Amino acid sequence: MEKLLKNFSRFDELHYGFQTDLIRILYYDLPEHYYEQYSSYECSKLCTILDGEKEVRINKTESFQYGSDEMILLPPHSSVEMSIERQTKALVFELGDQLIERLEPVVSEEFGLAEKATVGDVVRCGLKSDEMDPVVQAIGRMKTYMSYPGDSKIFLVDLAAQELAYHLLRIRAFRLSLHNENKHPVFRAIRDIHSELLTLASVKELAGSYNMSHTHFTHLFKRMTGLAPLEYITREKMKLASKLLQELTVTETAMHLNYDNISHFIALFKKQFGMTPKQYQLSRQPENVQ
Repeated sequence: MEKLLKNFSRFDELHYGFQTDLIRILYYDLPEHYYEQYSSYECSKLCTILDGEKEVRINKTESFQYGSDEMILLPPHSSVEMSIERQTKALVFELGDQLIERLEPVVSEEFGLAEKATVGDVVRCGLKSDEMDPVVQAIGRMKTYMSYPGDSKIFLVDLAAQELAYHLLRIRAFRLSLHNENKHPVFRAIRDIHSELLTLASVKELAGSYNMSHTHFTHLFKRMTGLAPLEYITREKMKLASKLLQELTVTETAMHLNYDNISHFIALFKKQFGMTPKQYQLSRQPENVQ
């Protein structure tokens, strides 16, 4: 990066950020007790925090705070009010029109969207979610490529930028499809899984309700979500388990989720969270465990 930016001056952003034909990368080092109003202009903008935290109000909606465990994807022409209490370092990626125009049809066709993939509200992306893994990896590669010399740096950064934009548009399109009641069988299945999590009989019956074979449904579901249907259902059950364990015993939680084999439930929970249900309870509510 040629210059650390101390504010959101558009002149500085245009002249001192690292820029290729596809992306502009901006590195901010903002002082404590800082307030600013700025715009995403014509670009989609991915905002990340390296150190510190911000309180933001976007497009005059309710304000919220985010830190280094979350990324914010702003649509073009968003207005942002921002305040910080302590010194904060942020890395921002502006996705160029050429990049969006190249990938928009690809993502829209993949999800069967009539709307453009960039349509939609601000997207808040928690870094611990599975869907963000490809985004984090693309950013990591981009940071590595920034140290390369000459034209090789530009070429490789642009490759990583295409990966980054594709996965971000995919996340946005996925959420838009769920919100807009997309009739695609995968999105119908996701809504049905969420509403009938405790009563689902089997993936085969789920596929049958959309007049699809188990094999074809599984292939399509995994292509769209990155997970097989049973893996997705298990992940959602373990998320629910983590909430139930704050009130119920391990056995009661397993039975509530229709796991007759307690050892199997414990193994699934440990695979998801890296600890057993009892260890999870101890870490969250030690005062309630004798």
